[in-house]
Amino acid sequence: MESYNYFATVYDRMMDNIPYEEWEQYILQLLYVGGVAPDAKITEIGCGTGMMTGMLADEGFSMTGIDLSESMLKMAKAKRNDINYINMDMRDIHLSEKQDVIFSVGDSMNYLLTIDDLSKTMKSARDNLKKNGLLIFDLKTEHFFKSQLDKYTFKEDLKDFSYVWKNSYDENKHIHYYYLWFKHITKDGIKRETEIHKQRAFFAKDIKEAALMAGFSHACAYDAFTFDKPKMQSERIYIVLRNN
Repeated sequence: MESYNYFATVYDRMMDNIPYEEWEQYILQLLYVGGVAPDAKITEIGCGTGMMTGMLADEGFSMTGIDLSESMLKMAKAKRNDINYINMDMRDIHLSEKQDVIFSVGDSMNYLLTIDDLSKTMKSARDNLKKNGLLIFDLKTEHFFKSQLDKYTFKEDLKDFSYVWKNSYDENKHIHYYYLWFKHITKDGIKRETEIHKQRAFFAKDIKEAALMAGFSHACAYDAFTFDKPKMQSERIYIVLRNN
């Protein structure tokens, strides 16, 4: 699952179009509707460079961030030292105390490539949640992979580094492949890096199967940034599971 190496060092610059403020406001709405206290203990899984973890810490929540990529965590820790960042696999979470909320945004859960891994992550989160705690996560949909990414190539030159980003979706395996080529300038000259990332498209039946296997019995699914039901054309969905 760990894919972020050189990409981690330039992630924030490449993803400067991500609407983090919109994401945060939506998460805050979900927390409010879910009855989460303003001083709740919250853990973000797949926290990456810590953007959302930091924003929620500024809202007053007691935050922890976990990620499998040490490179991403290094970037997160460089931003601030008042958040507990832990190198950990989301499929095997071990926290020192139960959490009110465990959440994941930015399609980190799409990096789980099997229903079994999705269920393991849900079960691992559930084991670390308080009674009535919430597991919240988003997923890119197959519609998004096919309509917005498949066969598209993105290029950008940011002076000290440039990249080529090619995309391919395998409809039979439901796996999307990101092929990344980087060229960056160092004190020793030009260096080149290559990374391949894979994400899985999950369907409603997959999510339901995984949730039931993990022991969840209550769930809500939303078209991203709304409280509407997901549609065939939904590009991102949010799942909210309660540990009853």
